[in-house]
Amino acid sequence: MPLPRKFRKAALTAETNGFFKDLNRHFAVHFQRGSTLVVTFDNMKSRDMPVPRFPWGMEFLERRGHSHLGIMMRRRNDWFRQSRLCDFFDELRDGGFFDRFEKVVFYGSSMGGDGALTFAAACPRARVVAFYPQTTLSPALAPWETRYRDARDRGDWDEPRYADAADTVREIGEAMVLYDPYHQLDSRHAARLTAESVTHLRCPFLGHKIPRYFAFWNILSTVTTRAIDGTLTEAEFYSLLRARRDHKSYVRHLLTRATDHGHAPLAGQALAWTGRHRPDWQLERKTRQLGLAA
Repeated sequence: MPLPRKFRKAALTAETNGFFKDLNRHFAVHFQRGSTLVVTFDNMKSRDMPVPRFPWGMEFLERRGHSHLGIMMRRRNDWFRQSRLCDFFDELRDGGFFDRFEKVVFYGSSMGGDGALTFAAACPRARVVAFYPQTTLSPALAPWETRYRDARDRGDWDEPRYADAADTVREIGEAMVLYDPYHQLDSRHAARLTAESVTHLRCPFLGHKIPRYFAFWNILSTVTTRAIDGTLTEAEFYSLLRARRDHKSYVRHLLTRATDHGHAPLAGQALAWTGRHRPDWQLERKTRQLGLAA
């Protein structure tokens, strides 16, 4: 199958100091840089990336001098459930590829978070950083997952290798999982991750937009850098997350989400706190729209 034009520059760039492998439905792109290797996986937003296409997170990791192995989709929403991709990670594991690096981190969001949590089993000493990940789309394991029907139909969910994050996460050193506990489906996936190696970092009322909000609040780079370096503590994370209180857009979003999901008392508490600390925000119109007491 010919290589699509939008991937050709990534192939040429990687082959000068790394490798590019065509795995039929996916591509593996490796850039050799520093002693830390970060393995990333495409997500649904990757389809919106500019052409020519590079692996998710490339610019961020390149600026920090990290080596990078990116798993890219040939077609959008192809959830890494292909035996050839499993073979590839088996080959990396058995061939000692991960042993070249002092640190190995698997990193992704949503479907990319699922990829990070599952394929990290190829390197048990790895750390995983996953934003609102799914754990599986297997109808037998997650029949309540009603999203991503096309991806479920496209993937091989009977392939036993790297299949269920609830199992593979027990084989790795450490995982940080960031998610919205009030997002029903995302929180059900997070609840399946019960291994002691998992740190749950809760981001209430941010839904599937956690990185977008973090970027707006100027904390995304700090959170991600320290999570990859292994220096981010829960206390520091929640201290950084307090930045949301200084943004009116977040408070408006919180009030809407809370009332829409039947948490009017919580919305009232948030409104009272905001009224005391930021009376200049003038949220009266939003308050009337939601039927809350000022």
